[in-house]
Amino acid sequence: MNEDIGTIIRRGFSTWKRNLIICIPFISEVLVTVLLSMLAAFLFVMLFIMPVISGSNIDPEQLSPDAMLNILESLLSDNLLVLIAFGIIFFLLYMLVQSFFTAGAIGMSKEALEKGDTNVGDMSSYGSKNFFNLFLLKVMVSLLALAGVIFLIPGFLSIGNIGDLLADPSMALASTSLLIFGLFIWGFYALLLSIILIFVEYALVIDRLDPVSAIGDGVSFFMSNKVPALILWSLVIGITVIFGIIGNIFSYNDVLSQMWTFADFLLSIIIIRPLITIWWTRFYLNRNDKKLYSFDDYLLDH
Repeated sequence: MNEDIGTIIRRGFSTWKRNLIICIPFISEVLVTVLLSMLAAFLFVMLFIMPVISGSNIDPEQLSPDAMLNILESLLSDNLLVLIAFGIIFFLLYMLVQSFFTAGAIGMSKEALEKGDTNVGDMSSYGSKNFFNLFLLKVMVSLLALAGVIFLIPGFLSIGNIGDLLADPSMALASTSLLIFGLFIWGFYALLLSIILIFVEYALVIDRLDPVSAIGDGVSFFMSNKVPALILWSLVIGITVIFGIIGNIFSYNDVLSQMWTFADFLLSIIIIRPLITIWWTRFYLNRNDKKLYSFDDYLLDH
C-alpha cells in the first residue's frame, strides 16, 4: 500500500530518531573533502607557486598582495590548460569520494527502513559495492547538465564582431539580452533535469543497477509517481528556503551571522541531509512494494 507524503515524513522521522548514526556518511564526506582541498592547495602551491617564487628570487615572507596577484595572473596565462586539467582531476576525485558516502548513506537508510536499525558497516558495504557505478552516474548526469550550454550559442553568435558590438550599443543590448535569456533557459533545463533524475541514485544503490539502467528505471519511477514526488521535493526545497531566510535575517548582525552559518552547517550534515535521504529512500522503497520495518514495532520498542 502506497504511503502518503505525511506518513513518509512521520515514519521517516521516526527512523532517523532511532538511527542518528546515519549522519556519519555526511560528516565523513565533509572531513574527507576538507582533507582533499588541503591536499589540492598544497600541490597547487608546490607545483605552481613555489617554482615561480624560486625562479624570481623573491622572499615568500616579503611577498606583497600585488606581487602575489601578478604571479597568479602569470600562472593563468602560462598554464591555463594545465590548471584546468588540475581542476578537473580534483573535481572528479571529489565526486568519487562523494559517491562512496552517498551510496553508503542510501544503503544505511535502506537497512534502517527495512530492518529497523543500521550501522557503519552498512555504509562501508554499500559504499564499496556501488561507489564506482554511482561515480559514473554522476559523471553522466553532469554531462547531461553541461549539454545545456547549447542554449547559450544563439547569444554568442549574435555577438559577432566585438568592434561592431562596441560601436552599436543597441546591438550590445540585444546580444546581452539573448545571452541572459539563454542562461535562464539553461538554468531551467538544469532544474528540470535534477527533478526528473531525483531517483536515479536511489535506483542504482537500492536495486544494484548499472548507471544506464539506473537512469532508465529512475526516470520511469519518477514519471509514475511525479505528483507525490513533486510534493516531497517542494517540502525539501521549502526547508532550504526557510534556512536561507533565517540566514538573511541574521546577516545584518555579524556575530549572529557567524553563529547561524556554523549552526546551519551542523544542522545540514547532522539532521537535514540524513533526514531527506531517509525520506527519499522510504518513498522509493514503499512505491516499489518493498517490505519496510513495521511502524508498530517502533512503538513497541519505546
